[in-house]
Amino acid sequence: MNVVKIGVSDLKARPGDELEFKAQEKWSYLATATGNIPIVSPVRVGGTVTNTGKILLVKGQVATTLELTCDRCLEKYRYPIVAALEEEYAGAAAAQTVAGEEGEPVEVRPLEGDFIDLKPAVEEALILALPMKWLCREICRGLCPHCGQNLNEGQCQCDTRPVDPRLAVLGELLRKREGEN
Repeated sequence: MNVVKIGVSDLKARPGDELEFKAQEKWSYLATATGNIPIVSPVRVGGTVTNTGKILLVKGQVATTLELTCDRCLEKYRYPIVAALEEEYAGAAAAQTVAGEEGEPVEVRPLEGDFIDLKPAVEEALILALPMKWLCREICRGLCPHCGQNLNEGQCQCDTRPVDPRLAVLGELLRKREGEN
């Protein structure tokens, strides 16, 4: 078995039964709407598939390590990620039955014959587990806005004194005058 597909032909015939799964697979990247994120360790997935009588319920966990780029200093860093995996799968007829009983549409993933394709669910779980802001460390100092020096590696030589914007023009005149002399 690979991470992408789980055979469930026997399980479909036994309501109330459960099937455990555990696997790992090497992926080179995680595709997102903004680009591809490199994956630097195997994607590990484990959990159970339960036949509830109407649907197949997958519960488990996915883990891997991604290579992200820090939003403050632009350095690449490794980010270990663990995400919960919980999905419902059903054939087309069963999916309509589940939605009809509750009166509102229920999001159930399609069951392709005797296999559950976990890849879309795993990708979605990893994307949803990503942090909103990618930081190499909580106290990342970022880049100097003037010269671009990575402030985590050392202080730059830029003048960082705050200047009142109303006096900025006067400071510019003084610098020009000093350059003439």
